[in-house]
Amino acid sequence: MNENGNHYERAFEGWLKDNGVGYLAIDQHKRAAFSRSKIKSFDFLFYSADMRAYIAEVKGRKFGGRNFAAFGNLQNWVTDDDICGLENWIKIFRGQYLGLFVFAYDLANIDVETDGREIFEYRGKRYVFTAVRLVDYLQGATVRSIKWKTLHLSAEYYKQCVINIDELILKKARL
Repeated sequence: MNENGNHYERAFEGWLKDNGVGYLAIDQHKRAAFSRSKIKSFDFLFYSADMRAYIAEVKGRKFGGRNFAAFGNLQNWVTDDDICGLENWIKIFRGQYLGLFVFAYDLANIDVETDGREIFEYRGKRYVFTAVRLVDYLQGATVRSIKWKTLHLSAEYYKQCVINIDELILKKARL
């Protein structure tokens, strides 16, 4: 297990391991050895049950609400570097991998209605994992902050394209 990542990445790695998913965690501290370029590295390479190959960037977010149903409070912002990094790695791997944002929500409250999503307990914390394919993210992204170079998805669009991580990885993925 990669102990160098943040707690969101370690929790997602724990989930992958617990579910028997083959993966490779990228050690961010060894980025220079992995890539001599200025391309932002990603967090994981893994295969879904239907053998789709993914390059994943884990985005950790604290969730202090009590209900996931409306998705209005779910933060889903990413940086320009996150997007450019995934796009460049897809090119480097000649399109054999699909880009994916994994949103790891750290649940601050004990009693949270997750709209049927699995809660994963890891080292005393509780997480819910969702995913958005890079291609879907690009179609709906709008600027969140020019200063910080961040983008996000509207609540309505996020509801349309969000994927439960267990459905993506453990079952046949939707096309």
